[in-house]
Amino acid sequence: MKKLFFTILGLGLCLNLAIGQNINYKVSYDNPDFLPFLNLNVSYLDVDLAFSSLDALNLNAGVWGFFEPIKGLGADFKFRRSYLTMAQLGYKSPPAFSNFEIGGYFRFGGYLKKKATPVVLDVDWDADGNSFNNEEVFQMKSIMVEALNKRDYLVRAGFYHLSSPITVDEVKDANDQDIFADGIGQASINGLYAGIAMRTFRNVFIETDQFGDQFNSAGRTLYADLIFAGTSISDPYEDAATLAFNEDAAKEAIGSLPLGFRVGLSTYQIEKKARTDKKFGMSTNYEVGYRPYLGWYLSAGLGFTLIKWNK
Repeated sequence: MKKLFFTILGLGLCLNLAIGQNINYKVSYDNPDFLPFLNLNVSYLDVDLAFSSLDALNLNAGVWGFFEPIKGLGADFKFRRSYLTMAQLGYKSPPAFSNFEIGGYFRFGGYLKKKATPVVLDVDWDADGNSFNNEEVFQMKSIMVEALNKRDYLVRAGFYHLSSPITVDEVKDANDQDIFADGIGQASINGLYAGIAMRTFRNVFIETDQFGDQFNSAGRTLYADLIFAGTSISDPYEDAATLAFNEDAAKEAIGSLPLGFRVGLSTYQIEKKARTDKKFGMSTNYEVGYRPYLGWYLSAGLGFTLIKWNK
């Protein structure tokens, strides 16, 4: 498995990445400048890991996307909920993970201009019988074409909610008593996010003699936000008759500020099936940052674009 990974990484990206300008082609369609009225994505394998707590490792499903009724002015949204958490392996009915966000964005700048744009022509496994360390390799054939690239610079802000298990085995109050009845609690974060984003659309289709019709059609959004949020912490296994849970003591013992940040990247499909011959198409999202009281985290998701409604 390790050999295959390095084979793909080392050879797949380097072998015949560009077979150059010997390919005869013509651009049949090149239009990334449209109104992305609704883009809806389904995430079926989303992994969220809080570095401070293995019990907060979650597998989630959800939906995310954006709605832009007026060019340059729109709303984005995200909802995720866990279908499996590590906490389920060690606790009975532990808290679930959930994340809900909704906000607006405004375009304050950008451009539409032609740039050298890669278009993949073909990918061959074990092409020409090549091998490396007795492992199969692949060749990726691509070509650079001059195509329009649309870039939007956005400011954005919105409501942020996240609820997650939090493991606090070693956390004690001022009297050296365990704060949580069974070593696990639930953190609920509610607040605002605000930041900037850079959105890029490519949507070029070419015709070639050797490889037929090929295209590069996709959108991506790179964003960076500050998170201003209050956090409530609770004990799902609290027995109030024996020992009432002290939230203030828990916050003081854990120690954190009501401030976080994140950097993320989302990729998605933008062109209709009539041109791409793909009803859905793959979407991804990646995010890393710091959450109030929960600390550093890493998130990555795989899914598909369900709706690509452009005007």
